[in-house]
Amino acid sequence: DWYDRKIIPGQDFQDDIDNNLENADIICLFISASFLSSPACIEEKRKALELKKKKGIAVVPIILVACGWLDDSDISSLLALPNDGSPISNFTDSNKAWNDVYNGLKEVINKEIKIKQLSITKQFSAFLQNTELLAKAHSQKGEVLLEDIFIYPELAKYDDLREYEKKVNSESIIEDFYDYSRILIAGENQSGKTTLCKKIFTELHKKNFIPIYIFDKSNQYQGKIENKILNAYKEQYETISIGEIDRQRIVPIIDDFHFAKNKVKHIQNLSTYHHQIIVVDDIFSLNFKDENLINSFTHFRIEEFNPSLRNQLIEKWTHLTDKKNGFNNKNTIYQKIDEKTELVDRTLGKIFGNGIMPAYPFFILSIISTYEVFARPLDQEITSQGYCYQALIYMYLRKQGVKNNKIDTYINFLTEFAFFFYSIQKNEISKNEFNHFIEKYLGHYNLPVKQETLLERLMATRLVAFDSFGNYSFGYKYLYYFFVAKYLAENITEQKETINKIIANLHTDENAYIAIFISHHTKSDYLLDEIISNSLVLFEQHEPATLSKNEMSFFDIQADVIANAALPSAPPETERNNRLSVQNNIENNNQIEKTEKDQENDNEIEVGVRRSIRTVEVMGQVIKNRAGSLGREKLERIFAEAMNVHLRVLASFFAYIQNEDEQQEIVRFISERLEFAVAKKSEERRKKGKKERRFSKDELEEISKTIFWNTNFFITYGLINKIISSIGSNQLIQITEKVCDEIDTPASHLIKHGILMWYAKNLQVDSIAKKLDGGDFSDVAKKMMKYQVVNYCSMHKVGFKEKQRIENKFGISRTKMLTLQAQKDN
Repeated sequence: DWYDRKIIPGQDFQDDIDNNLENADIICLFISASFLSSPACIEEKRKALELKKKKGIAVVPIILVACGWLDDSDISSLLALPNDGSPISNFTDSNKAWNDVYNGLKEVINKEIKIKQLSITKQFSAFLQNTELLAKAHSQKGEVLLEDIFIYPELAKYDDLREYEKKVNSESIIEDFYDYSRILIAGENQSGKTTLCKKIFTELHKKNFIPIYIFDKSNQYQGKIENKILNAYKEQYETISIGEIDRQRIVPIIDDFHFAKNKVKHIQNLSTYHHQIIVVDDIFSLNFKDENLINSFTHFRIEEFNPSLRNQLIEKWTHLTDKKNGFNNKNTIYQKIDEKTELVDRTLGKIFGNGIMPAYPFFILSIISTYEVFARPLDQEITSQGYCYQALIYMYLRKQGVKNNKIDTYINFLTEFAFFFYSIQKNEISKNEFNHFIEKYLGHYNLPVKQETLLERLMATRLVAFDSFGNYSFGYKYLYYFFVAKYLAENITEQKETINKIIANLHTDENAYIAIFISHHTKSDYLLDEIISNSLVLFEQHEPATLSKNEMSFFDIQADVIANAALPSAPPETERNNRLSVQNNIENNNQIEKTEKDQENDNEIEVGVRRSIRTVEVMGQVIKNRAGSLGREKLERIFAEAMNVHLRVLASFFAYIQNEDEQQEIVRFISERLEFAVAKKSEERRKKGKKERRFSKDELEEISKTIFWNTNFFITYGLINKIISSIGSNQLIQITEKVCDEIDTPASHLIKHGILMWYAKNLQVDSIAKKLDGGDFSDVAKKMMKYQVVNYCSMHKVGFKEKQRIENKFGISRTKMLTLQAQKDN
């Protein structure tokens, strides 16, 4: 026990009070007129009631004397002692009064002790930590538990009209749980609904609530919900009877409630519980006659993991090991995380689009574990990444009870089904169209599985979806692309015209993905030869840029106005988090790609650039996926041609910006915009009584030129980095060095060292310094190489001596970039 007279003189009494309130199981409020008139006591009462809400702490008012406590709604709503809240001062025998308090407190204490001793059964504890298909999926850990890998997902919060309101982290609804009497959480298949239920259960149990998890998909929640709660309680808890627990503390968590037949009746019966959590697949399909029933819930929806959350999950998975000694070298950890991140983003389809696979933890970890655990693919005709998709598909089917000897039937059905969609150019088909497909399919193939069973299993796994509009479609885009490509790969001779059309239009998402998937399904050279041939005509009027002194002489004249790179002062984690935040914003705003409708209005140059970028990305994906199955000559040729496509695009850019008329026009445009912005800013300063800042026309023109040439520099630098990310790989280091050394231009060396730095975590200081001193590097190319070195240092751990060496070899300052002061001045 503790009370405030135990505070030692000189201590911060308020902190001491707050800390003891936080640690309490029971808080007694001794009520008198003095208490009610004391601001400190009222604040402590507020704190106590807040803890009652958040943690379920028992708060007991003890009425000392007659006073106006019944007018305080907070206190009067609590069960007060002595019995009936009769003041102790009213008792003729104070001993009897205190005996009533004693007996009342004893009941509260015994109840709290029982709840504290309420333990979860071993069987249910194992369920709470079980990660199902991922339990044995880690190459360095015997068993993966939920606590090893759990990351709180973001939730989209919806208002009463089911309109999107804002994003919240799911951890916050546990922290502020008492603020939500009824919670409804929706999520797609494999989005982590049950996993979140488990985490909520565990955390609420720590807060002295009694969560009860109910799952009854097979029986569709038939019968009384109260009986299901009682039976679940008996399975999940040991010791005390549910009848001894305050109903306010019980929190039913109803998983997969969308399978319930009599939803309205169950919701009405659950209303006797102060807290309820309902989990469904879609909040918008819950249509009740009495809308108030569903509107009484706070609605949330599980969001896909953004880059920051994906990074947290990958970090957790990377650090898992049963070995006593983990990774000591920080850059080794970064390399493993970066490799897994690229693998995940590539497989999810985040490399050049919004994604073809949902960014949920199950998919992310399945991708990583498939690569880590399985060294040999099931089908030697597909690539390692292709195996990942196939392994997932096999996993779905086996989970639904499809035996190995029947899987081929399902795969064949899905392959023909996908090409049917492709041939009629639709994303979804009606029942009539589906029946037409079935009739056509049965005319060509035997179906040794009942049609109803086949469809039931395909829809249960979300391989095939059937929506409320009565249309069939594929559950995820990657499934559609995967199976269309499988059909084309198996019928290359008959489908050459289709494949050629796909390769000629790689700037669209569908064609790019299908082309990549075709390379997964076949080792035929036809596709690769066509892609190479197609790449040769892209910007063919230009020779690949070299970034040599002669080529860049027009640019080198302006090199002095280009910002200098500076070694970072912040730790790598800060820079990595900053970049993840930028990526979060890009994905949140869906600004990765234009829609095809938007692209129709693009001019010929824009279409050409986009086609070139996509072609290189597809070529890069092919050689990354086929790094171990394509011949060296083929790998070298694709690598070189992919690199040259971008370098030809860069050469066309140089031809544009070195035209003096074009330069003047752009500088004039920038100057006009600056003049307008400065005038607006000056007016704002004038209204605030501040000194106006004025620029002459000549000054604005000089600033505009600086902006123009710095923009050109970073476009050039960005395109070189695009080459590095598109075709770089830790599995292609030897190919990279051979091709780039043979070309032997500043551009090729920038690409080579960029790939070595990022993918091999290898910074060759002496080799780079030698090239910069004695080679044909233009001043612009030298600045770009320095930026690459600084970029490496920003993202990796670099020792003090290594930084000194970089500073001495390259003349890179360790101070902040010079442009920061210039920006501040302007």
